[in-house]
Amino acid sequence: MSTTAAHFFGMLSMLFRKLLASTTTAGLFSRHILWPAGLLLLAIGPASATTFSALVVFGDSTVDSGWWPGAFNGQCGVVVAPCTTGTPAFDTKIQAAIAGGGTGAPVGVGLMNTQYLARMLGVTAIPANQTGGTNYAISGSKNAVSGTPALGNINPNPNLPSTVQQISNYLTQNSGAANANALYLVSSGGNDITFATRNFTNLADKEAYLSAQIASLVGAIQSLQNSGAQHILIHNLYGGGTLAAFYNTTLVHDLAVAGVNYTLSDIASLVQTVEANPTAHGFTAATVVPGVGGSTTGSACVAGLAASGWGQFCGNTTRPIPEFSHLRSADSEQTSFFSDDQHFSDAGQLIEAQFDFGLVEGGVPSVRHGN
Repeated sequence: MSTTAAHFFGMLSMLFRKLLASTTTAGLFSRHILWPAGLLLLAIGPASATTFSALVVFGDSTVDSGWWPGAFNGQCGVVVAPCTTGTPAFDTKIQAAIAGGGTGAPVGVGLMNTQYLARMLGVTAIPANQTGGTNYAISGSKNAVSGTPALGNINPNPNLPSTVQQISNYLTQNSGAANANALYLVSSGGNDITFATRNFTNLADKEAYLSAQIASLVGAIQSLQNSGAQHILIHNLYGGGTLAAFYNTTLVHDLAVAGVNYTLSDIASLVQTVEANPTAHGFTAATVVPGVGGSTTGSACVAGLAASGWGQFCGNTTRPIPEFSHLRSADSEQTSFFSDDQHFSDAGQLIEAQFDFGLVEGGVPSVRHGN
């Protein structure tokens, strides 16, 4: 991404965040505000050229708009109950954070990128375990079932579906036909890297595992396309390291071999751009990087030294509370890029949604893969 583009997105993200903070969602589209034409197109989705009838999402915590709150109320959709994490202590933390004003989603306190993107498109991103839900993503999902015992999620509940099974569940619910007018967003793979790191020692075994998981995911996406899906947006993985780079390269290769027509959302490059230009996006060098356990973190939410992925159990308070993580400051969801060590803050989620919206609406140059 060029320096000019970086400044453009920085200006856009700060303007749009200020607008969201100063008005209600309903008022967002009724106020008479003079926006530059390009910003108007990118920021106000319902006025866009492309009309999607729905946003259908598959994947993990990077796009999960709130599976856990419904799960704690016994709402599981087509998934066999119970559909919570399977770890009572972790469930209790998330529930306590929700009671403390958190969302139970990885953002902590705010909206996920899928919720922002849905607003821009004029549709919804309700979790699939709730009425009218089209977001099948669940935090912790792996691409496909793996391991012993065989699990589709990094959490120990065997009922939780993998991303491949999420796609299958969607097609089954719709009699095998994918909505040709929907936008399909797939974001998965990070938990497979976690699994590979935990379960294999040498690089060759890790890459072999990832190759199999990628092949399963690509097969499911191909099935989705063959069932009628025409608009598929796929996130790659952000984060440094050999495995993330291997995953991204292999994913693009396998999608090409399978003949999948899709748009790649290069989240890895987006993160690099934001981290290289923090002040253009409202951050500092200390608050643009992933968080660390403990009070010295620059992330939006603060947790204990041994914590990981603590955005899911972040409450809406700046006061340290033993039961769940807390906000670094009252405005940390806007002044930090990450909510924890893995997931974006509210501000970061919005930047990601704007990027995706630009890809599907032509506001950002994109590469369409396939025919």
